Amino acid sequence: MPFIKIRDNHLTYGGVAYFRAHSEDVEPGSIGEKRQPLRKANYLEVKDRIPPSKFKVARSTVALIDIGELSRSDIDAQVTALIPVGGVPVPTKLDAQAAFDQLKSQEVKLVKFVVSTADMVRALNGSPDQRDKLAGWGHDARVVIENFVAMHYTLAEKFNHDVEVSLSAGVDHVVQATVGGGGSGAGTTTVTMPKPTCFAYLLGKIRWNGNVVDDLDDDQWSFS
Repeated sequence: MPFIKIRDNHLTYGGVAYFRAHSEDVEPGSIGEKRQPLRKANYLEVKDRIPPSKFKVARSTVALIDIGELSRSDIDAQVTALIPVGGVPVPTKLDAQAAFDQLKSQEVKLVKFVVSTADMVRALNGSPDQRDKLAGWGHDARVVIENFVAMHYTLAEKFNHDVEVSLSAGVDHVVQATVGGGGSGAGTTTVTMPKPTCFAYLLGKIRWNGNVVDDLDDDQWSFS
């Protein structure tokens, strides 16, 4: 079983390197331009978002952290985690020390959400305004296709084991994820995932066929 290795500017999981810089600005389906500033971590400059109603479905699982390698210096900023308060998942800000302690103790875990390439390609082609923006941004245009969200372990377990998750827009167009029970009925769990809840993310680079999105290539974090 692969384990997450967290560093201050990225994390690796299953041989894939995910971006951490500016993750607080990222949501599922965020689009923008990849930036590569000198002497700073590469990141996505978020400029818009594909509506979650366009891609609708993701898959989720709990990704275990290699706590033996986790260092306090790897968590250098506050983390927003989803914590149940009165039975309702609430985005809760943890300072760097509290985030480190709760990740180390596994009281807070990281849940990975993945939108399939095929679904995101359909969503991009079904969102002509956003697709045209991506075309205008040229070589640097990117879309978020995977993201990690920090959750209390009791909540994270609801999203474990590669389950299918229904994505939609909730109040104020915030992305919400529902798992279990076949919809919004009994036995379901729904969480909202506002921007600050993203811990890390993977980008997709656009492969064009004329003015149509033909495919997406994984674009991983790197030093360059």
